[in-house]
Amino acid sequence: MAFINTHGTATVYNDNMEAIAITRAQLQEVPVSSLKGYLGHTLGAAGVIETVLTAHSLVHNKLPGTHGFNTIGTPDPINVVKENSNITQPAALKTASGFGGCNATLLLSK
Repeated sequence: MAFINTHGTATVYNDNMEAIAITRAQLQEVPVSSLKGYLGHTLGAAGVIETVLTAHSLVHNKLPGTHGFNTIGTPDPINVVKENSNITQPAALKTASGFGGCNATLLLSK
C-alpha cells in the first residue's frame, strides 16, 4: 500500500475516528496524507476531488504531503506525511468521512 488519503478535517472527532480506523486495520505504518490543507473543504465534492487526485498521485508515483500538518493530534499514532515524496507501490486507500457517519473507503490501484 503506497499511502492512505484521508478526509483529514483537522477536527478532534473526525481525526480521532480516522486514526482509530487506520489502527484497527493495522495500517498505522502506512503513510497518511490529506489534501484539505491544499483544497479546503469542498463539502459534497470533497470525496470525488480527493479520489481523482489520489488516482493522479498513483499514476505519477507521487505522494502529496499534508499541507499545514505539524504534530499528531490523535491518541492513536498514525504515519502522517508532511513532505511530498515518491512512491513505488501500485495501490492506495481513499477514505471519505461524512456528516452523520456516512463513511466510505476505496482501494485504488494501477
